[in-house]
Amino acid sequence: MMVELRLCNVLLSDGTRSDEYRDLYIKTTSGAGVQRDGATLLSDATSLRHDFATYFNSFSNIKWHRYTVIDEVWLRIVAKGTFEVAYTAYEATLGEPKRVVLGRQTVEAADFQTIDYCYPASSAAFFAFEITSIGETSVKEAYYFTKIDEDEIRDVELAVATTTFRKEAYVIPNIEQFKTQILGCDEDIADHFTLHVIDNGRTLDVDELEGDRVHIHPNPNVGGAGGFSRGMIEAMEQVPEATHVILMDDDVQVSPESVKRTYNLLRVVRDEYARAFISGAMLCMEKPAQFKEDIGYIGQAATYGAAKTRPFEEGPFNMTSMHDMVRLETIDPYVQNLYAAWWYCVIPVALIHEHGLGLPIFIRGDDAEYGNRVAEGFMTMCGICIWHQLSSGVFKAAMERYYPIRNSFIAQSASNIYQNIDFLPSLHYQIGVDLKTFNYDAAETCLMALEDYLKGPDYLKRLNTERFNMQLSQLNEKILPLDELIARLPAGVEFNANDLEDEKDRSITDRLFDYLTFNGQRGPALLARGGVAVIVYSGWNYPANVIRGVDTIVAICEDGSGGVIRHKDRARFKSQLKRYNQLLKEFHERRDELNEMWSSARDELTSVEFWKRYLEEQAQ
Repeated sequence: MMVELRLCNVLLSDGTRSDEYRDLYIKTTSGAGVQRDGATLLSDATSLRHDFATYFNSFSNIKWHRYTVIDEVWLRIVAKGTFEVAYTAYEATLGEPKRVVLGRQTVEAADFQTIDYCYPASSAAFFAFEITSIGETSVKEAYYFTKIDEDEIRDVELAVATTTFRKEAYVIPNIEQFKTQILGCDEDIADHFTLHVIDNGRTLDVDELEGDRVHIHPNPNVGGAGGFSRGMIEAMEQVPEATHVILMDDDVQVSPESVKRTYNLLRVVRDEYARAFISGAMLCMEKPAQFKEDIGYIGQAATYGAAKTRPFEEGPFNMTSMHDMVRLETIDPYVQNLYAAWWYCVIPVALIHEHGLGLPIFIRGDDAEYGNRVAEGFMTMCGICIWHQLSSGVFKAAMERYYPIRNSFIAQSASNIYQNIDFLPSLHYQIGVDLKTFNYDAAETCLMALEDYLKGPDYLKRLNTERFNMQLSQLNEKILPLDELIARLPAGVEFNANDLEDEKDRSITDRLFDYLTFNGQRGPALLARGGVAVIVYSGWNYPANVIRGVDTIVAICEDGSGGVIRHKDRARFKSQLKRYNQLLKEFHERRDELNEMWSSARDELTSVEFWKRYLEEQAQ
């Protein structure tokens, strides 16, 4: 029997974001959005055009037809007033997308009327529509749907697992949105949705926040890897068992419509994509139309980044631009080591049963390891996204050095992935930058990362992550407020926080000096010139011409709010460099043994039985 199946809603309002960043929803010159009599007043004037060819309100024809079994695409508008509807399509070209008007319809309705339109078969990237008001026009709702044999609709039980650590300002509003806009809506998803909040900080009020199919799970602080593995277990053990689980960060803003579209897509997904992950896009919380990433990958330089990019001079993708939307929707990244980041990652539970949970590696690289080990393809789509802060804040060695280094080696050995990547050059660069900029504590985290990988999986099984992470965080430099920093500066030192980059090339002589002496720390002390250098506080920049031969380095935060003062310590440098060379020697000598040790332990480390025992031990 043929039935109607809603695919995605047209968002007339999405809270304050749709008011402040209107072009993500409706492009118009009016103040559309006023609520009156249960509908959205588009216009009380004449000749105002409202274009719904936007990130949230256009229909991704190319993706819905690629991923699902749907045939026809319909648009339904429930509205009253006097207005014209133009049904549009946007086709990909080598230049700007080609806008095609597929049909027009004039409506005169004193009361709310349902207007249905079936888009013709097309290879267009997007379908959309425009409403031009001829008089006062109000829209009660609008959505895209299909007509399909009900036997082709899959049973889907969707769970969201979000891991939080004292991020109440984000997670509580998200919980409330899920309660009101998912569980409280009149769509099919309301009866097939469960929310699991894994509270690693154990600070949420369980009695206040829990409700029907909303569960708060106090958890030891085992990082994102442990929180999300706990969430997978809860999704598998809930009644009824979830068919899919969305792993979602806590410090994000989410549109419930993204979850609804995810659910609807899964109900009609093709067999060839039924075991794929859905990778939701990250948009910038500070600049909500700026696209950051929807599929990640690890490049041959051992860098983690976005698989869909464009030339640097063009800047990031802008989701208020149809040109950028079409480009993004038609890019297929043909690179290795793809993964879906766990800010919004949809995983079929059947794959969890087959391949297990994540590795107990606390944070950083857990999603990359799991995606490379488990995923059988990826789906992405405009309108399925979250907003996340893009500013990374102050460099913290524990997060940017220890965990990425240790976990990359563990994942490569345990899961036999990233085999085209050598992580040693990246490690060598990072520890080199730290030593040359006198950031010995950061260099210590690099050494610890390699040491702990060399200890093998038994060390990881016994590690109390909460206590260890507290100890590790002590190696993060303490940033001095600007006034205190200035008071401690040597006499005569001045700086301009906006002009601290070093763009000069190095001569062969300079390069030779830097290589042989590690910025004056190796060899005769007379090679150093002394003095103070002022640089940007970062774990990645190496302003060699500025710091060469100095005794003191002042590192200023990019926003000028504070910084640190570092002094050359030749004895500590010598000790760390010696230790590093010894670790490298051991790494090369034992590499085959280490690969075997980690690989043999993987099935145990990712099993439900291990994780339940591990979480219980971590809580003690």
